[in-house]
Amino acid sequence: MTNNKEQNAYKKAKKRLDEERGFYMHIIIYVVMNIAITIFQYALDGNKDWLIWVITLRPLLWGIGLLCHGLWTFRRNIKWFKNTIYSKQWEERKIMEIMKDDDFKF
Repeated sequence: MTNNKEQNAYKKAKKRLDEERGFYMHIIIYVVMNIAITIFQYALDGNKDWLIWVITLRPLLWGIGLLCHGLWTFRRNIKWFKNTIYSKQWEERKIMEIMKDDDFKF
């Protein structure tokens, strides 16, 4: 029994580590790619008015995606996130509520 619990704990810890590693890689790629693309756009296109919008919007929109990735990765550490539909407590509460429904009685 203890060995099974340890294996489950190890699997959960490994999954969480993989999620965090993926998020940190996302940050590195975000920074490197935005710097490289900005340099190339300035070098190739010069200083055009429309270029400012492209240079501003790309990191902003990608940054919103990065923020969402970070919130999802660290959802266990964010207090207000624990009471949302993504929390285990909410899931268990809804399962019990649905099971009490007349359609699920045996």
